[in-house]
Amino acid sequence: MRFVATDFCLYQCEVSRRMCACAWRLHVFTAALVLAAHLIKVLSCGEAGGGPRLTKRYVGLYTGPYFDPSAPNNITTQLGTHAYLPCKVRQLSNKSVSWIRRRDAHILTVDRFTFIADERFQAFLVEATDTWTLQVKYVQARDAGVYECQVGTEPKMSHFVQLNVVVPKIEIVGESDLYVKAGTTVSLKCVITQALEEPAYIFWYHNDERVLNYDKSLVEIRMERVAPDTTVGNLIIYSPRREDSGNYSCSPSNLDSASVMLHVLSGEQPAAMQHGNGAGAARAWPAGAGASAALAAGALAPPRARTVLRLLLLLALALLYPVLCHDEDDGK
Repeated sequence: MRFVATDFCLYQCEVSRRMCACAWRLHVFTAALVLAAHLIKVLSCGEAGGGPRLTKRYVGLYTGPYFDPSAPNNITTQLGTHAYLPCKVRQLSNKSVSWIRRRDAHILTVDRFTFIADERFQAFLVEATDTWTLQVKYVQARDAGVYECQVGTEPKMSHFVQLNVVVPKIEIVGESDLYVKAGTTVSLKCVITQALEEPAYIFWYHNDERVLNYDKSLVEIRMERVAPDTTVGNLIIYSPRREDSGNYSCSPSNLDSASVMLHVLSGEQPAAMQHGNGAGAARAWPAGAGASAALAAGALAPPRARTVLRLLLLLALALLYPVLCHDEDDGK
């Protein structure tokens, strides 16, 4: 029995020794895996704790990041379009790139992250050209100014880009109030000048309701690029009626609008109102003109106006007669 107990104890010790050896090997293998993962992280992302990434060393004239001198630093764009401000950085390695608006020192972006509530601003990287581009959508006049592209080196490196915003001029040719006779063709001309780009469209509105040229026998809309910076839009109204009166505005894409008030007159109207297309201008007679001028005006005036002029002429003669008689009595 003594030998049996001894053999059993030896067997248990042997089993425990082997189990300890297996456990030791398992711990070593696990530690090796953790170490390998740590090395992979260091080589690809950086040291544990968010430390700096391994920096690639460059040889030559520049041993670190530098701005490509061929990148433009003056960008001109049109109001309402998209602007793209380039920042071409060579040998950037692991450094960050920030865009800063100089007028208020506001940080707009850092790498691909945006730090402004205005969603029109966005930065993206064009890897093929090492260019960090700041995009400004639907440019406004207040966006003009200097923008700084800053690289996170010590000390900081900066590249400045000037953004110029061109504001086109829009006007409807003629006076702000247009008087025409019913049935007379009306042509409204909207001229856009100082425009870098031709508008994609020009919409016309009548009292805030869009004018459509479905029936070209009544309305026709045209648009033509007449010069590198000038576009002309036409609204032609054939045989206008009284209900065609109202406010007309031309509204080019991404730009402000211009408007004119159209008055369509039917029947006989006072001469003072007839100064539109095809309507005679009001005739003003100089002060002190004689009876012949008044008679000439009566001959050119409408029937009702002639009657009024005759009455006024008779009244003037009646007032002047006592004065003339009084002068003759004084002379005697």
